Amino acid sequence: MTIPLIRPAQPQDLPRIQQIIRAAKTLLLSRHVDQWQDGYPDETVLQDDLARGKGYAVETNGEVHGYFALSFEDEEPYRVITEGAWLTDGHYSVLHRLALTETLRGTGAADRILDFWEQQTRKQAFRSLRADTHPQNHPVRHLLQHHGFTDCGIIFVRKSQARHAFEKVLPF
Repeated sequence: MTIPLIRPAQPQDLPRIQQIIRAAKTLLLSRHVDQWQDGYPDETVLQDDLARGKGYAVETNGEVHGYFALSFEDEEPYRVITEGAWLTDGHYSVLHRLALTETLRGTGAADRILDFWEQQTRKQAFRSLRADTHPQNHPVRHLLQHHGFTDCGIIFVRKSQARHAFEKVLPF
């Protein structure tokens, strides 16, 4: 397998990204995880990612096999954390909507994405990376912990859905 290329997602990638998201929803459901089972993320969310330059395509051999979004803005759900506390105050980046096709699962592509995220965060001169996931999404929880993230507590996203909140502080 060639090393995946990470590039800004383009509007013409949208149908493939939607296909990848639909497959990820099906996978989560098969694992009895109700994350993304309420219609999110929908086409409007993905179009907004692309329009705002937040969406990234993960490509191998000229075909998109993954998608994620990065945000460098303060986000409402991250303002209140329960059953714990953030490690830092101030600016942070957030990884959202990580989804890979079966072709890329288990190949190290997710590790490459987290490395890319860290590089982009450093370019913004931020020290903190944050993410959240469903309590039963064990693969993502494991991935984040494997990359040095700390489970900091619980945040609430759309319609008061509880999510484990993770943070990693980059050294200077």
